[in-house]
Amino acid sequence: MHQLDDLKLINEIDRSGMWKRLIAFPNQCEKAKRFIDGLDVPFYSEGIENIVISGMGGSAAGGDILISYLRENLKIPAIVNRGYSLPLFVNEKTLTIVISYSGNTDETLSSLKYANEKGSKLIAITSGGVVEEFCSRKGIPIIKIEGGGQPRESIGYIFIPLLVLMEKMGFIEGQETDILETIELLKTLSKGYSPESTENDAKRLSLDMHGKIPLLYGIHGLTDSIAIRWKNQFNENSKIPAFYNVFPELNHNEIEGWDTNHELGHNFFVVILRSEDEAENISRQIEITKTILSDSVGGIKEAWGKGNGRLARMFSLIYLGDFVSYYLAILNGIDPTPVKNIERLKRQLRS
Repeated sequence: MHQLDDLKLINEIDRSGMWKRLIAFPNQCEKAKRFIDGLDVPFYSEGIENIVISGMGGSAAGGDILISYLRENLKIPAIVNRGYSLPLFVNEKTLTIVISYSGNTDETLSSLKYANEKGSKLIAITSGGVVEEFCSRKGIPIIKIEGGGQPRESIGYIFIPLLVLMEKMGFIEGQETDILETIELLKTLSKGYSPESTENDAKRLSLDMHGKIPLLYGIHGLTDSIAIRWKNQFNENSKIPAFYNVFPELNHNEIEGWDTNHELGHNFFVVILRSEDEAENISRQIEITKTILSDSVGGIKEAWGKGNGRLARMFSLIYLGDFVSYYLAILNGIDPTPVKNIERLKRQLRS
C-alpha cells in the first residue's frame, strides 16, 4: 500500500482532518449559494463606474477568480487590491467590496476605512471581527459568511456570494446554470480525489512533483488566477516554496532563464494550467515552450479543466490544485492546516 492510500497514516499526519473539509467543499459551495440567494442587495449597478475588491491572502483569491471569470462579461473596470491603501481613483462612483474572512485583517480594515472616507459604495464580506463591528457602526452592508475555518479553505463561501452579488446588482446575468453545473461536477471530483480513491489524478500529480519546487504556468485571462491559487496552496498547505507565471508574458522574459544551468532548473516541476477556451496562438506558444523547457526542468505536466461551462472548468482546476497541495503535505509528513509563520508574523506585528 502506498502512503497516500493509507488512511491511518494520513490521519496521523493530518491531525486537523483537512481532507474531510476538502471532500466537503462542494457542500460549502451549495450552502453559500442558498445563503446568498436569500439576501437582498443594498443597491444596484446604476452610477457605479468601477469595482475594487480589497482583501488579502485567501480572502483576495475569490476576487482574483471572479475578475478572471468575468473578463469578457464585466463592462466596467474591476481590480483586486492587496494592501493598506486604495488607488486614488476610488470615489463615490466606486463599488468597493471588502473581504476579510476573519474580520481582523489589518490591511483590509485600513482599506475599508479609506474607502469609507472617499465616499465609495461599500459592501463587506466577513465572518465577523473588527470589520463587522466597523461596518455595523457605519451602516455599511455586510454579507456575513460562516467562520471557524481557514480563509484558503473557504473559497466557496467567498466566491459564490461575490458572483451572485454581481448578478443581483445587475453587472452580469445568467449564472444559475453555471453555478449548479460547477457544484455537481465538484461532487463527482470529490470522490475521485479523496484519500479512499486509489485511481486518483491528484495523488499521481503530487507523486510526480514530490521533491521539486512547483512552478505554475497559467494563461492570461483564463487560468492566471488559478495559477496564483495553486502557488499559494503549495505555500500554505505543503509548506514549500512555489512560483507562478502567465502565458504569453512569460515568453518575453522567463523563458530565457532556462537557457543554462540545467542543474538548477531540474529542481523545478512545471504544471501548465490549460483551458479549452485558449486561443490558437496561445496553444502554439505553449507547445513550443514545452519543447524548449523539456531538458531544463525536473518535469512538465499539463492540467486541463473538466466540465462544460467555463466556471466548472475553472473550479475543477482549483479543486485539483487543492488536493495536490494536500497530498504533497502528506508526502512531506507535514500537517497542512497550521500556518505557523503567518501567525508568528501577526503576533510580532501586534506586539
